[in-house]
Amino acid sequence: MQRAFLVLASVALVSLAACDKKSEAAPVILAESASAVQAVAPPSAAKTVPFTIDPASKSSIDMPAPNEHIKADTTAAAGKLDVDFMNVENTRGEVKVDLTTLTTHTFDDAEKNKGQTTHAHNWLEAGDLVDAATKEANRYAVFGIQSIDGASAKDVTKVTPTKEGNDEVRTVTLTAHGEFLVHGHKVKKDAALEVRFVGPAGAPTRIDVKTTAPLKVLLAEHDVKPRDNFGKLAQKSFNLLGTKVAETADITLDLHAVPAH
Repeated sequence: MQRAFLVLASVALVSLAACDKKSEAAPVILAESASAVQAVAPPSAAKTVPFTIDPASKSSIDMPAPNEHIKADTTAAAGKLDVDFMNVENTRGEVKVDLTTLTTHTFDDAEKNKGQTTHAHNWLEAGDLVDAATKEANRYAVFGIQSIDGASAKDVTKVTPTKEGNDEVRTVTLTAHGEFLVHGHKVKKDAALEVRFVGPAGAPTRIDVKTTAPLKVLLAEHDVKPRDNFGKLAQKSFNLLGTKVAETADITLDLHAVPAH
């Protein structure tokens, strides 16, 4: 469904390199604000039900490079989905992955992971070393759903359910198309998703959304690069890209949504 993100994701981005402090801090200029992702309303004929993204939704980040394999995750999200159970391809919405919760798990050493996590936040300009307004502007990776196609079944109420405990589960696969925003820069992105509707037909109590293939995020498209502690570009660290730090991040989304109140 949506910007499932994925991704949502996202997303992702880390560096082991220590960043040198500079004596002067340059102002940070964002290419686009976090509200720049275009929201698309469901078709006029759609009969949608609002769902809210569970704040505890997660994403996983994988960045394999020849000299280092960075692994990370996020543990908070936001957003909403307007779901049409009679035709899931009418569903629209927005998923927001909270990058301030991004934590790396590359090493067995907790202190190394802590340092790498700090560098990741600096690259994203979403850490504690930028001003509050800049941190908030870069806080979320956002995926806004603009269209959906390829649904394995359009009418969820007619899908034969499976049983999980006392719950009925109806599963649909589909592809969501939309805009993906990270660090003030947006790109078009497609997300292949598995969507599980848990509960009665037409009135699920929970919707689970997972990517069936990782979202591939190119760091350069979002101006995610080595930066020093004041957010300025650390030119000397460019040789890390593609060797110690991968040029792309693979983002896997694990989202949950509940009926909006």
